[in-house]
Amino acid sequence: MSTKKPAFSILTPVWNGLPYIKECVDSVLLQDFQDWELIISDNGSTDKTRDYLDTLTDPRIQVYKQEKNLGIDGNLNFLFTKASAPVAHVLCADDYFYPGALGMILQEWESRPANTAFIGFNWKKVIEHSILAGYAYHLLPKRLDPKESQLAFFLFGNMPGNLSNVTCDVEMVKATGGFNEKLKQAGDFEIWARITRNKSMILSDTETVYVRRHDNTATKYLNKQGQLFSEHVEIYEKLIEQLSTYIDRKKLIDYFNIETCSFHLRHAIKALFFGEVANIKMYLGAKSPIFWPPWKRFFVCLPFALYETGRMHLNVSMARKLWNENEELGPLPKSTTNAVV
Repeated sequence: MSTKKPAFSILTPVWNGLPYIKECVDSVLLQDFQDWELIISDNGSTDKTRDYLDTLTDPRIQVYKQEKNLGIDGNLNFLFTKASAPVAHVLCADDYFYPGALGMILQEWESRPANTAFIGFNWKKVIEHSILAGYAYHLLPKRLDPKESQLAFFLFGNMPGNLSNVTCDVEMVKATGGFNEKLKQAGDFEIWARITRNKSMILSDTETVYVRRHDNTATKYLNKQGQLFSEHVEIYEKLIEQLSTYIDRKKLIDYFNIETCSFHLRHAIKALFFGEVANIKMYLGAKSPIFWPPWKRFFVCLPFALYETGRMHLNVSMARKLWNENEELGPLPKSTTNAVV
């Protein structure tokens, strides 16, 4: 049996993955580039996913069946311990590669600067449905150094979007301690922000993966109790702590409350219309040093929660000022704001 390590690891976490897992696996098998390993970890499926996985016979495919559910981030950490290639791409079980995707991914990866932690592909698709993200697309360089990355994550959130968009350095992920398993909703946001504190990142327009939207995706069922708000607060506390060493802390807190708190208040109000009170209880009861006073966080954020377009336009204006007034980073030269690496 050959001991040669593959050039590329594809990591697929799955839980009750039917009917989409087959299309996911087939998209790997049909790639032109063939020097890969596909590692699948079933997280305790109760449908017939495991029966399908038992039919896979390609020697490049490894299947693991967890005795108990590890959670999304626990399953991802398990997959990274099994990756033998230096570079890995997380391909969620309900998504699939476009034809020729692996070749394009490797071509861009091999031309990256050495200190690059990850490449977020499909960047132009990620920003399609948000005014603020659309502004980020035209503001940010395609390669961001650590300081640029931290400010960009603060201003624009989880820029890579879905896990299936990201190709990353396996050892860099391991060296940071992997995914934070305490976070159930925002683990990918947290690790990409954390891993770029000392490393660079690249945002690529290359379309590599079809990211499927459907009613059974994790984002549809994991935020019933408003957990995402508390996780975002934890992430932004750390970002503000780091950024406030060279950016006005008050400006950072104002931006966070208008953007992130208004966003979550909007979703809490929407949940109330369906008789769900957990989100608004979480919002009103949360405490953090980066919050405005409770009355201000409710009454000032309320109009921005109700008028989302107005909030996004205000955030664009605030983001522009924070980016361009930052003396450490300085304004980006216009000629490089949308340059492709």
